[in-house]
Amino acid sequence: MFPRMLPLLVAASVLAACESDETVSKPVCDPQAHQALVGKNIGEVTLPRELPQRVISPGDMVTQDFNPVRLNIFVDAKGWIGRISCG
Repeated sequence: MFPRMLPLLVAASVLAACESDETVSKPVCDPQAHQALVGKNIGEVTLPRELPQRVISPGDMVTQDFNPVRLNIFVDAKGWIGRISCG
């Protein structure tokens, strides 16, 4: 029985040795960090490149999927930023 299990044990130990010790840090969406954008025109601001983002105008259809790192920027009909949230 042991000779049959030997290849499995070797494969498991090889796979365990390949595991990475590094943790990859993902960007964090913090709407408070971007509140300075509120009240400005979307055409005049530089949006953070490290986060996925979507600009939402009145009447726009948006997906209901939740992405915790996505920055949602709500603008009025003239492009003025009224609210920032994550999701």
